[in-house]
Amino acid sequence: MLDYLTREFVADGWSTKRLIRRLVLSRTFRQSGEVSVEAAAVDPFNRWLHHYPTRRLEAEAIRDSLLAVSGRLDRKLYGRPINPQRQVEDPGKRLFSGPLDGNGRRSIYLEVSIMDRSKFLQSFNAPDPKLPTGRRDETNVPAQALVMLNDPLVLALADQWSSRLLADDSPSVEQRIRSMFMQALGRLPEAEELARWATLIKSLSTGDNVLADRDAWKHAAHTLFNLQEFTHYR
Repeated sequence: MLDYLTREFVADGWSTKRLIRRLVLSRTFRQSGEVSVEAAAVDPFNRWLHHYPTRRLEAEAIRDSLLAVSGRLDRKLYGRPINPQRQVEDPGKRLFSGPLDGNGRRSIYLEVSIMDRSKFLQSFNAPDPKLPTGRRDETNVPAQALVMLNDPLVLALADQWSSRLLADDSPSVEQRIRSMFMQALGRLPEAEELARWATLIKSLSTGDNVLADRDAWKHAAHTLFNLQEFTHYR
């Protein structure tokens, strides 16, 4: 749709900058992701963009979001590339292992090797550097859920986030959950969600002071990372 509009409007003398400004201020661009019964009946495939389609974040954005929410993201610009963590190094091929979280550096600074790519980014359709890629594949497969459940990076960043949560001054479990939702999802939980999450965290705690139970909050952070809403946007 954007390619079509660009061709049509640029042909009429519009600059690309003017077109983009007009698009992002348009009613269509600001549509919500909610689908009404009436609109679904008229436009079941959303060809006329009656709602914003749910999309998964790119591989790099998922990794960067994990770093940002956990508090490990290094926002510094520029610098040398960081080697991804590798199980086996091969100096002959210049394949060296870096820190698990890349020292918090954004994914754009991860070194890319055609011989051994980042397994995490590869799981979420990061392009193969051996092949020219005009458009990335967009898959939704069980292996991606397993990565979010079991990958050492995700587990380590959930633990990192839990340590930050224990250092805050939340007066109650519910207040801390609200803070977590804002950090990870950009919204507050609904009343029913808040009640379910509070029950979950209290059931995970093995001590008398739930707010100081790091393991319970680590599991809660890991669960929040695994919500579809964390890896998708609409």
